Amino acid sequence: MGEKITTIQDIADRLKITRSTVSRALSDSPRISDKTKKKVREIAKELNYVPNTLASNLRKGKSFTIAYVVPDISNPFFAKIGRLIESIALKEGYFLLVGSTDEDAKKEEALINNLMNRQIDGLVLASTKVNSKVVKNLVDRNFPLILFDRVDEKVDGNYVLVENEQSMQKATESLILQGCKKLGLLSITPELYPLNARIAGFKKALESNHFEINTDLIRKVDNNNIKESTHAEMAYLIEQEVDGVVFTNNTMASQAIWNVNMYYKDLAEKLKFASFDNLELFDYSLPKITSIAQPIEFIARNIAHMLLDLMDKKEMQVKKLVLEPNLIKR
Repeated sequence: MGEKITTIQDIADRLKITRSTVSRALSDSPRISDKTKKKVREIAKELNYVPNTLASNLRKGKSFTIAYVVPDISNPFFAKIGRLIESIALKEGYFLLVGSTDEDAKKEEALINNLMNRQIDGLVLASTKVNSKVVKNLVDRNFPLILFDRVDEKVDGNYVLVENEQSMQKATESLILQGCKKLGLLSITPELYPLNARIAGFKKALESNHFEINTDLIRKVDNNNIKESTHAEMAYLIEQEVDGVVFTNNTMASQAIWNVNMYYKDLAEKLKFASFDNLELFDYSLPKITSIAQPIEFIARNIAHMLLDLMDKKEMQVKKLVLEPNLIKR
């Protein structure tokens, strides 16, 4: 059996006074005498009373919690942003709840509904399906919500986004300038806005440099089995004798680096890679990899301050912020 938790009723019973008197005394109400306040605090200390801050906050209409929901919290990009948001929010008295959707729209909807039932004050969301009913409902209710990394023109919400298409075009053209003659691309969930935009940037780079767009070399990786699927798709591209591969995120890129070093070591210095999102691994890996580094600290800072303003009702107009990433050539 665990130790019994002391309640306001226990203090009231001990002093033979009402619960409301104890509650007012603990909240330093001017309606309660200093003598009674002193007695209540002494007994509360003796009984190791811990206030139920959640119940108190909910009575005030706030839980002082915000949620951070992303496809995969283990992805360094999402993890770093979440950590920075948590640090900023904590200074303002808010705690962060974190959840991963695994790019599963049903799981995302269930997670958001669960969090809303817990009376969260705000939500930061990298959505698997931005135009879902649950997200649209939050936007229509003017609930404090910041979308990031994923947007949809059908949903007029607040968002912080990094430019996708032109930056991927530049990364692809960087490989062409390095001498690549035949390029392939790997992407998860290409139907999502940012990934679709990255693929469009890849195609624009090919078109502007008079390369044939071979759709057989634009491959989809299974999000539920990224490791094995990336390895299978890399095997296919290598069989097609590509000399460069573009990845729409760093998870696939890091898997491909491992794959080449395990099974195609003779190609490690010949193949050239480009990836959206950066990893420290890319500084010393083979094949050499050009990467698009998102301004993580700037993204996190803008998300946090926009959400805090929404929760404090300091900002009522919809804000849409698009940031420029940095191309790192290697």
